[in-house]
Amino acid sequence: MDVLQISAHLREHHHCHVRDYRDLIPIEPGEEDSFRAYWSNLVPDEAFQAYTHRERRILRYRLSPSRQLQLDRNTAFNSPVTYAIEYRQGVNHLSYCEEGFISHPLMHKLLAMDLALIGPHLGEQAYTIDIHPFRVKADAQSSSPTTSGIHQDGLDWVFVHFIGERNTVPVVSEFFTTESTHSPVLNLALGQFLETIVFNDRALYHRASDVRPLADSAPAWRDVLLVGLRSERPDAEAQGS
Repeated sequence: MDVLQISAHLREHHHCHVRDYRDLIPIEPGEEDSFRAYWSNLVPDEAFQAYTHRERRILRYRLSPSRQLQLDRNTAFNSPVTYAIEYRQGVNHLSYCEEGFISHPLMHKLLAMDLALIGPHLGEQAYTIDIHPFRVKADAQSSSPTTSGIHQDGLDWVFVHFIGERNTVPVVSEFFTTESTHSPVLNLALGQFLETIVFNDRALYHRASDVRPLADSAPAWRDVLLVGLRSERPDAEAQGS
């Protein structure tokens, strides 16, 4: 699929699965490996430690109405929604992404493609862009939830870019038109580098299955990069996803 086809699909269906997203981006030799390496130095998400074994960082930008990007070093992450799980609510002070990740050529090219694709669907206001490299781990003793059940995150648009996995039973992503399982619109497991799902978080609900090890004798993990856009509307809360 090319950019115009993806954009048209989003307008009609509010979501799009792009298996070969990496074909839209020129990737130079060595860039994939050096980009993946940053997932080995993420920081435990202490706010969710009672619920899952998740590591993450944050990279934040502000997208102005004129479509200029400005780096935002604020690490305070305050979700506009409340999840029906056991976790520490309120402001989550995350670790900022490493300088090498921020300046990585592949990160720049990936964000530029995301914005080119979603640009026709954005309003005239400013947007906060929160970028999260995530790793969810599991072992033989317990699986690790990937999401908090069927939910929305209070965003406008979300890109889920698959990075990689090790010793992991395929994690299935599901999307619905309501909070009910009786309204499915998409069901699949991502499996190749930069395979992507982009969706309208205000129109759809989503969930993903747990991370579970294929073999009990080895650790398991799944890496994704989430790019979330949230409009800075007058009625919107300060930050979050």
